[in-house]
Amino acid sequence: MAGTDASSSSDESGLGTRVPALPRLYFRIAFAGALFTVTLSFLTLAAWMGGWPLLASVRARYIPMAPSTALCFALLGGSLMVRLFASRQGLRVVSVVAAALVSCIAVMKVIEFSTGWRFGLEELLVRSPEMFGSVPTGRMSPVTAGNFLLGGVALLLATLRPGTWAAGITAFGMTLVSLVVLLGYWYGTPLLYGGTIIPVALTTATAFLCFGIALLASLGPEGWPLNQLVGSSTRALLLRSFLPMTVAAVLIDGAVRNWVLTNYHVNPVLLSALAALSVAVLLGYVIARVAALVGGRLDRAEVERNQAQEELCALNEQLEVRVIKRTQELREKNEQMEQELNMARELQLAMLPQKFPRVPPDCAKGESALKFFSFYFPTGGVSGDYFDVMPISDNAVGIFICDVMGHGVRAALVTAMMRALVGEEISRARDPGDLLARINRAMIGSLKQTGSTMFATAFYLVADVERGEVLYANAGHPQPLRLNRRTRRVHSMGNGNGHAGRALGLFEDATYETRREDISAGDFFMLFTDGLFEVENPSGDLFSHERLAEVVEHRSHESPHDLLHRVLGDVRDFSQHAEFDDDVCLIGMEVRRAG
Repeated sequence: MAGTDASSSSDESGLGTRVPALPRLYFRIAFAGALFTVTLSFLTLAAWMGGWPLLASVRARYIPMAPSTALCFALLGGSLMVRLFASRQGLRVVSVVAAALVSCIAVMKVIEFSTGWRFGLEELLVRSPEMFGSVPTGRMSPVTAGNFLLGGVALLLATLRPGTWAAGITAFGMTLVSLVVLLGYWYGTPLLYGGTIIPVALTTATAFLCFGIALLASLGPEGWPLNQLVGSSTRALLLRSFLPMTVAAVLIDGAVRNWVLTNYHVNPVLLSALAALSVAVLLGYVIARVAALVGGRLDRAEVERNQAQEELCALNEQLEVRVIKRTQELREKNEQMEQELNMARELQLAMLPQKFPRVPPDCAKGESALKFFSFYFPTGGVSGDYFDVMPISDNAVGIFICDVMGHGVRAALVTAMMRALVGEEISRARDPGDLLARINRAMIGSLKQTGSTMFATAFYLVADVERGEVLYANAGHPQPLRLNRRTRRVHSMGNGNGHAGRALGLFEDATYETRREDISAGDFFMLFTDGLFEVENPSGDLFSHERLAEVVEHRSHESPHDLLHRVLGDVRDFSQHAEFDDDVCLIGMEVRRAG
């Protein structure tokens, strides 16, 4: 990835999450700081081994860095470099062990300073140290030990728990301690010099500063405290502008004042006034720059907000126009669809029998051997129910009723196809079972061409008054009811095994059994679709086919026309709805003469 170091990636292990990919600048700062720390420690060790104390102290009047301190810096700096480049868990274990070892050494030095008890580690490196005033050289300062403890803990936290604020706080604390020590050297009054406590060497404070900066940089822009300074937020902008300049102004003011008062005879009050004026001018310049920058951002934000508001208003106006136009188009489309549905409804109603055949055809009105009644209630504009009553011969009539799956236009189109198939096949198949089988095969062939899956239930009955019989076959349709007027008993017209046959349109090899029953004058046949009896009341009870048979038997004394009207009323009363929830088709046939 551009701008990041390829040596860092994500990896789950028992030592925590591996270092996230650092931006290239942060990686370079961290690497440079760690390298400088290790280099300074090696120079110090070389100075002690070669007898060049000035190399370890910079100046003869400054105390040199102790060998134990140099070793700890080498461990910390090397551990940080391993952390930056580690690609295997084993190397990271080395980093953790080294940081833990430095922390242990620091704790031991703090214990030595607090109790006076010696562990003897530093005596192995420098047996007979020279004195620097009243303190020995070659020994670690307790302040240095405390700072090493902070540094070791910070490196452990950064390795084991990257991304947490604790690592940043401990590293920042170590860096602040080193800055305080360096300020003492800068002002010419090094801390703890002339006392009985071993002071911190200039090289030690410098190494701590470099290591602290490197460790903070290794935490990345998401780590504390750098996450407070980076980014485009106003808070980060103000901190980046004021914090460095304020700190620099205070440090420069103190250093200049100390140098002037030491080397020149200047009125302290005048010097303070000039310093205050210089700081005020500097801060004024910084404030002006920040105000211009922040003000520019605010102005740009205001312009962008106004522009966005204008664009939003324009979009709203366009949206209103589009909504009005779209609403008008939808209204026109709805009106067109309504007209087309009304036309489809009228055409579908026109497909139903407009008058029923007489048996025989030449008989006078009211003298037909068979009398028919029909009721048709589509739930929508068009229906999936269809029926037809067709003359087969002078003494026989065929009644076909079907119910197509679903509602609406698709179901209505299939009913139109069923009407055409019935008209085409009825002359070829006088046997009801054969007719249903032919319609089933033709329906499947037509649906395959359209890629649609539809099915329909159907019942076909042929009534022959000359022979005194009815022939019928069932394709998954609700069983019609037959009322015997003499016995006033009702029974369902089954297919012999108590089950309806297979629905049309599903199985190409389906066969349908033809059943025969004798008929006599006064018999009444009732054919219907499932919308008549699959009705629920508010309690969720179903009207059912059995209840329908009971209602018909209960009203068997009434005329056919009144019986059908009363049955429809009973179903509506049961559901407590004026309209049916499903398409309903009801056909009645009264036998007046037979045989």
